[in-house]
Amino acid sequence: TGMSAEQAWRTVCIVPACVALMTGIIILPISEDAPKGNYNEMKMNGAMAQVSAARSLHTGVVNFNTWLLFIQYACCAGVELTMNNAAASYFKSTFELTTESAAAIASIFGWTNLFARGVGGFISDKANVMMGMRGRL
Repeated sequence: TGMSAEQAWRTVCIVPACVALMTGIIILPISEDAPKGNYNEMKMNGAMAQVSAARSLHTGVVNFNTWLLFIQYACCAGVELTMNNAAASYFKSTFELTTESAAAIASIFGWTNLFARGVGGFISDKANVMMGMRGRL
């Protein structure tokens, strides 16, 4: 493809970063902060209380549900990252694949995670509507 392996991995990191940065710059002026509108406008209209960042942090830190969800997510994400990092090496050494083939096969696990995370969030939202916070746990 015209690039050395050393240049290719850097390009793989730079291109998505540039796309994400451009997307963020484009979205920032045309999107709203929340479904009900922009935070500054809601605070000026009295639709949203003015809360300091320290107070908001304190509220989250002392909430038991925050810690419960944090622990669940940390365990899930830890396993996911471990699998994503180890899968390509495992496939390469066990099945004697090229690095490219092993990485392509291992990436299927990451794509599955993206799909499963979306479906899990959708199911969690539906359970929350039916049973409240207990439905999410």
